[in-house]
Amino acid sequence: MRAWFAGGRRKRAAAGVLMVVFVAGAAAIVVTSMGGGGKAAERVATAPSSTPTAASTATPTPAPTPIRFAGLLDGVAMSESEWNARKDLLPVAVMLDNTVDANPQAGLDKADVVYEAFVEGGITRFMAVYWRQEAAKILPVRSARTPFVVWARELGAMYAHAGSASTNNDANATGQIIEWGVKDLNAFAPISDGAYYRDPDRQGPHDLGTSTGDLREAGRQLGFNGPPAVQAWLYRSPGDPPLTGADAGGIEVDFQGSRAPWQLVQWKWDGVSRSYARFQFGGPHVDAVSSQQLHVTPVVVMETLLQVVDDSGHVLLYQLGSGKATVFMDGKAIQAVWKKADRTARTRLYASDGREIAFERGSTFIEVVGPSSKLSFTAKAEDLPPI
Repeated sequence: MRAWFAGGRRKRAAAGVLMVVFVAGAAAIVVTSMGGGGKAAERVATAPSSTPTAASTATPTPAPTPIRFAGLLDGVAMSESEWNARKDLLPVAVMLDNTVDANPQAGLDKADVVYEAFVEGGITRFMAVYWRQEAAKILPVRSARTPFVVWARELGAMYAHAGSASTNNDANATGQIIEWGVKDLNAFAPISDGAYYRDPDRQGPHDLGTSTGDLREAGRQLGFNGPPAVQAWLYRSPGDPPLTGADAGGIEVDFQGSRAPWQLVQWKWDGVSRSYARFQFGGPHVDAVSSQQLHVTPVVVMETLLQVVDDSGHVLLYQLGSGKATVFMDGKAIQAVWKKADRTARTRLYASDGREIAFERGSTFIEVVGPSSKLSFTAKAEDLPPI
């Protein structure tokens, strides 16, 4: 696998399952007719033409206002002033721990998109990516791994992490960050180390914190300049007709395939907020700062082949090519296909008819699972088994 990860000199087949769901409300047309009587009647009586009919005086509802400016990574509508203030900023991608001792994390609730995937030992790690939103506190920051380096490079992001895997195989994240030209914000490197601190309320190694403001300042000092090069996904427009799909009020992602409590994630549709609420480690997944449960709009579940390449358990994912997919949005699940042409290309999603999928606007969570993992969903959230 060295040639593919090191320089892309030969392609590898990729397979995966990714699931996609999204629904938007349909526009309503309201017809109002003018009636006779009073001054309206006088106007009709004195008009030189024939009396107007209800059809000729109908007043259609104005078309929804198109969204001119939107977040690059979440599609959320922005004002022109907000866009102008952020259009030249690079995305910031931050590695975060996801063990029991690391919970609760801080800053996931401010991310535009979050990736979750395997690292060694069968546990997962997060990469939270920020562009439209800023986070004053992000922790606990952990080290880089190859699959996340690929995603950071795909997004053209500044990549924040605390060290990285250094190996003599294709899991050599340290060498890949350099070779692939990733904008590196290593907590253990000169200049960028000033963006991090140890939180006295946490125990190591789960105590390393940072913020998007500090990381952006470090990036400025290192000469990491915009504008961003990432190509945005497609997003739903106001007034788009609703999309159809299987009811999916509850989602369960079983990373280990054995319903081990420490690797079991559930998402439950909340019709009030029109978002999915996340559950992990036996209960609601909350943010350490806000104490609020994490909610996202689309949940993308993507299955890939993977390979453990050494005795340390370093994992490589097959992230190129195409595979089946499912995305969950608006309480629905829709079949799709994911495609990624090469290491720098943006992973994109397509419907069964070949058209690229347009997402509901809002923060996105991408779950990347392996062949032994299991994905299931239920029509209603209350039908999920106990976590």
